[in-house]
Amino acid sequence: MISSLFCTILITINTIPQNMFIDHYTIIPPLGNIKSICTTPFNVYAINNNYLLIFNKMDLTLEKAIYFDQDIDLVGYDQQTNDLWISGPTAVIRFTAATYSMREYPISDNISRLGIGLDHIYLDGNKDYSINKLTGQISIITSFPGNLSWYKKTQEQDIKAYKFLMPYYYYDEAGISESPFKQFPISCLYDDGMELYVGTVQYGLLKYNKVSWAKERIIFGPLDNNIRKAKMVNGKLAFISDFGISYLDKNVKDWQYHRFDHLITDILFQEKDIIISFENRLSRTQGGVLITLSNIDKKILCISSDDTMTYIGTNSGLYKKYNKASEIQNFGLYKYAIYSIYLMEEEIFAGGETGFFKYDKKSGEWSKVLGFEIKDIVESENLLYLLATNNQIIKYSDTKQNTGSDSGWVLLPYFNIYDIATDKEFIYCASYAGIFYYDPTTEVYKVIYNLPRIKFDQVFILDNTIIAVSADNIYTLPVEYRD
Repeated sequence: MISSLFCTILITINTIPQNMFIDHYTIIPPLGNIKSICTTPFNVYAINNNYLLIFNKMDLTLEKAIYFDQDIDLVGYDQQTNDLWISGPTAVIRFTAATYSMREYPISDNISRLGIGLDHIYLDGNKDYSINKLTGQISIITSFPGNLSWYKKTQEQDIKAYKFLMPYYYYDEAGISESPFKQFPISCLYDDGMELYVGTVQYGLLKYNKVSWAKERIIFGPLDNNIRKAKMVNGKLAFISDFGISYLDKNVKDWQYHRFDHLITDILFQEKDIIISFENRLSRTQGGVLITLSNIDKKILCISSDDTMTYIGTNSGLYKKYNKASEIQNFGLYKYAIYSIYLMEEEIFAGGETGFFKYDKKSGEWSKVLGFEIKDIVESENLLYLLATNNQIIKYSDTKQNTGSDSGWVLLPYFNIYDIATDKEFIYCASYAGIFYYDPTTEVYKVIYNLPRIKFDQVFILDNTIIAVSADNIYTLPVEYRD
């Protein structure tokens, strides 16, 4: 006997992007826990943490990532309607792939598998349910019909059925982990006949050809989204998180990463080396091993370098060392915390807790330029733009345009700005209400409406793309959609 529960067509689930056709931005998912996979003739779908990832089936490029504001853990494909059915602890979601429209059916149960029928969807949980595709009616049932296409949560015995996957976990490739024997287990499988798709925990998505057993791996995002610091250096955008460093190179398609056991504070890319700082130590990576370059009795806050010298900002002064040497030398600004260093041909600028300082390479002397506490420095059109710790931008004229005076600065109109970046034409600002950009020619701030109006902590420009980091997600927007 089948009893009727209720029928609903209300859409109460929130996703990001909210309108996949109108919103021009995309989001970058982290390397998380891939919980379920299914395929269509043209796409591979994967649930990764609370993201639905849509890959091109031919080359495994990530076409879209959709963030759900509730837990999701199982996905199945209905080839009759070209819909996806996605389940979580409190709801089942019908996702229409052609239009990106969604409909939610509240069902509070632990769904272990999902069956696709001609007219109904069947759910195997603590209770068994059917959903009428046409009316949306949800019913409790006592048995399942035959001839269903089942999608289920992967169990340990499912993984062990594929002997060639032994030992059923992966290691990082040589040279990209401080802990090379850390295991990243298989979390789910999907076999579509020709290919076997393998989901992992923090190792990405893999595809095996079942004829040749050739393996492909896609690293579709950073190690995680809890970004403590991000930095543009030598054409690479690096994100520093508790798990390590993830970076994008404008000349490389996929994400790259390096895992560390230590909490990294800053990073440099020098030739083939990755130079990192943590606590009071400056080190470089070599084959997955950290080699100490220098130790200092201060906490390192920031590092910067040119062709010959590395500059080290600490919680008590600025230091320097030759790139090929290990000895660290005092470089002034004693007892001051240094938050940022900016190198120019004839000057070195440093922002710290007591002001903004300039070092003249010809005279070898430091001078205090401004009394504002400065945390970030960018350059555009021979002007420096400084971000103070009170979240206000200061425009400072480069000494090349000054006549021996350091009074060429002005406070820009105030609002809370947490980070700044430049494409050499505009100054981009991460604020409490979205991403803005400042036009030096008109001296006006303009909001970027094509990004969410939320609090962003960091902003960057990489290869004509705006990358904005919030507490929950990383957003990208092509510069052509700025206005």
